[in-house]
Amino acid sequence: MSVIETEEAPALAAPRRPEGRVTFRQFLRVVRDNLLAIYPPEACTEDIIARRLLWHRTFVINEPSGIRRVFLDNAQNYTVSELSRRVLEPGLGRGLLTTDGEIWRNHRRIMAPAFDPRSVAGYAPVMAEVIEELLAKWDALPDFSEVDAAAAMMHTTLHIISRAMFSSNSDEVVDVVERGVGQYQTTVRPGLLDLLQAPEWLTRLVSPRRGSGSFDELDQLVDRLLHGREPDIKPKQLLACLIAARDSDTGGGMTAKEVRAHIVTIFMAGHETTAQALAWTWYLLSQHPAAEAKLHDELAKVLAGRIPRHEDLAELRYTRMVIEESMRLYPPAHTLTHQSVAPDEVLGHRIPAGATVLIVPWLLHRKPSLWENPDRFEPERFSPERSAARPRFAYIPFGAGPRVCIGAAFAMEEALLALAMIAQRYRLHLKPGHPVEPQGLITLRPRYGLRMLLERRPN
Repeated sequence: MSVIETEEAPALAAPRRPEGRVTFRQFLRVVRDNLLAIYPPEACTEDIIARRLLWHRTFVINEPSGIRRVFLDNAQNYTVSELSRRVLEPGLGRGLLTTDGEIWRNHRRIMAPAFDPRSVAGYAPVMAEVIEELLAKWDALPDFSEVDAAAAMMHTTLHIISRAMFSSNSDEVVDVVERGVGQYQTTVRPGLLDLLQAPEWLTRLVSPRRGSGSFDELDQLVDRLLHGREPDIKPKQLLACLIAARDSDTGGGMTAKEVRAHIVTIFMAGHETTAQALAWTWYLLSQHPAAEAKLHDELAKVLAGRIPRHEDLAELRYTRMVIEESMRLYPPAHTLTHQSVAPDEVLGHRIPAGATVLIVPWLLHRKPSLWENPDRFEPERFSPERSAARPRFAYIPFGAGPRVCIGAAFAMEEALLALAMIAQRYRLHLKPGHPVEPQGLITLRPRYGLRMLLERRPN
């Protein structure tokens, strides 16, 4: 069996937008189904998009200097948006993604040591161990077997974050989180009352059970773990750091409820986003054999078939470029939502207090004035020289400013290791005829999964 490929890559997968003029009812349906489908192609070219939904104002900031204003220069004026809080807090609780102010600063300070460079390097053996287990399962399959690469990456990154937090006996944790995350992603969608920031009591009246129950199992498990009633699953590394951590300024720690919120947030953000980045990377490589061959050449020269270590990652320069370009085209955190506290001016527009301010990497990373041939997959655009020539806030897959993702280094470590280890052993070919559509939910997922054929590479 062989897979036919051509040098001319097909057009990349894009959200399916409704045709013609979109009615108000269609708009609401699209927002719930796929946040990215509301933007026409020309939205990528705009610096700022101002919208009004009845009485509520929304601004999409799509220019680096404006993004700098929101993320850095006047960051204290932009808090977690009411929309984000309503969508995320029912499941995640009050963790780093849903808090602001002094609580957020204290908790960020407490958690920072668990994600510093030395700690991240220490997780590399755990990451490699889990990835090797995935490869062992694939090795037992016949050549050109069909797998769902998106599901495989999700399961792998979930095992990695689980073992980084708990002992190796973490299968129960993985099963519980997998069920909860899947249910939460597909059931918690923004509605009209959320978009209008109607009173929460009214939203609860209309959707009394939205998101409820998604993480009940995980709540019970975390409670047993925190109180030492789960003998087979011991705190390890990351969880132990959270439990024992103390604020260097105040000496205070976190309550069990706060630790629970951070555990769920780390599970959601710490496995979901990396899994999606890897899934889209396999899709892009399957469409671009020349880039895939260049990746294989680098892996052969640097690793010569052995399992990579943390020390090797600095030498895998093209491998990193591939992941960075994948996150440009398909940013897992596709939309970053904020809310203005006081009036401000951004790019000549007056932003009233209480407005929703959106930074949409999906649009920003495709802006023609920032990216030459923005719809093409070109990893070389992330060479040190070309990266240095771009504005600082043109590329923000992990956010930016004080609220930049605390787990960014952890995510890049596991993405590099996974890409290097899997690409040494396999080529992944998109199954002929399989539909691929980006769906903007809480993260950017391939709507129909990624059915791919595994081809063993020669040793």
